[in-house]
Amino acid sequence: MSILGILNIGTTALLTAKSALNTTSNNIANASTPGYTRQSAVLASVPSGLTSMTGTSGNGVTISDIERMYDSFTTLQLRNEKSTSSYWNTYSNYAGSIETVFNETSDTGIGPAISSFFSAWQQVAQDPGNTVQRTALINAGQYLASRINSAYNTMADQQGQIYRNSQDLVTQVNNISQQIYSLNEKIVASPGALDLKDQRDALVEQLNEITRVDTVQDGGGRYAIYLGGTALVDPSGSYSMSVALDTSNAMQFSVGSANINSLMTSGSLRANLDARDTTIAGYIGQLNTFAAGLGNAVNNQQALGFDLNGNLGGNFFSTTAGFDARDLRVTITDPRLIAASGTAAGVPGNNTNAQAIADMANSGVAQLGGITPIEYYSRLVAATGADAQSANTYIKFQTALVSQLETQRQSVSGVSLDEEAVNLVQYQKSFEAAAKLISTGNDLLETIIGMVK
Repeated sequence: MSILGILNIGTTALLTAKSALNTTSNNIANASTPGYTRQSAVLASVPSGLTSMTGTSGNGVTISDIERMYDSFTTLQLRNEKSTSSYWNTYSNYAGSIETVFNETSDTGIGPAISSFFSAWQQVAQDPGNTVQRTALINAGQYLASRINSAYNTMADQQGQIYRNSQDLVTQVNNISQQIYSLNEKIVASPGALDLKDQRDALVEQLNEITRVDTVQDGGGRYAIYLGGTALVDPSGSYSMSVALDTSNAMQFSVGSANINSLMTSGSLRANLDARDTTIAGYIGQLNTFAAGLGNAVNNQQALGFDLNGNLGGNFFSTTAGFDARDLRVTITDPRLIAASGTAAGVPGNNTNAQAIADMANSGVAQLGGITPIEYYSRLVAATGADAQSANTYIKFQTALVSQLETQRQSVSGVSLDEEAVNLVQYQKSFEAAAKLISTGNDLLETIIGMVK
């Protein structure tokens, strides 16, 4: 090998060590950068080429590639589990809020109001001619109705908030999809821009937390993003998602004209859909059934009795066509119109009708499926508590699983400062050795030139 060959090899070694040091430096600088994937310089020898001479060495070293230490399998698992985790975190917030609506830990809940209402009927039965007790009964009925109205309105407000939240999330989905498409084109134009690939992967992870998607990479390095079989991003562009309320007040998610409700399997949007249109709608339905059943049962019995004027009783509660729990009202304002007596003979008559209504507290009510009002409502409260507890259990499991996968991914893709410190010393020594090699080759060359002179 000629002295010029030594200088050439030294130069390749120097430049390679410099590039490797740049890669290590970039890793160290981004050790705490979210979404950064560790990079590694891949070194390769420069072959000597065709030669008929034996004992010929190569022509130095070069950087054949800068690789991202990307664990695709663990990353895919992590994306899916984060999507599930996002679902349960979102759903748990709503489940906890619903449980609070039916909070029975204080004296202001619906349960105590039910008990007070039937207790007031019992007080009237004990003294059917007492207008003070009758007035107290009207007040107890009004309070019970107001508690039921409030529970309905709070859940309806939650539904409205979830819809607005879903609109915001859909806007985020569309923005992320547009960014991924834009990054696709930049990556195709500059495939060595590893930071752009990190940015794109971070966006895909964000997207998965909103709604679970599938990612397919083509030969040019582009990502195609699919929700079920519906494309959000493909080589042609990005496609907008939308959400609207249908005639039944249920949310409908679409991409173009395609309804995608059934394609959303996890993520915050799926949690919104389930919480709003299944869980909360179900509890509203049960509350409506309770309010209508209680109101009709009391009204039916009230119609069988006689008031202090000797007339058959009218409705105690309003239960009109199209009734729901927010419409429950006490229609009686005059305490004399409470039909406590089972007979019109002799005012105030007897107490049998008031007692019959008071006994509903401990006997089955046909309009409530043959169970007592307290039992029906208690089942509703128990269901909300079980729902919230179940969501919290899933959160604990998913949090542990995501943490485990994060650790597994970091072991491959994360930056270890200890490891980078070792690489830093190694490449520094390589740089110094290469510089020494060039210096030695230069001395040899000067010696030969001096000999010629």
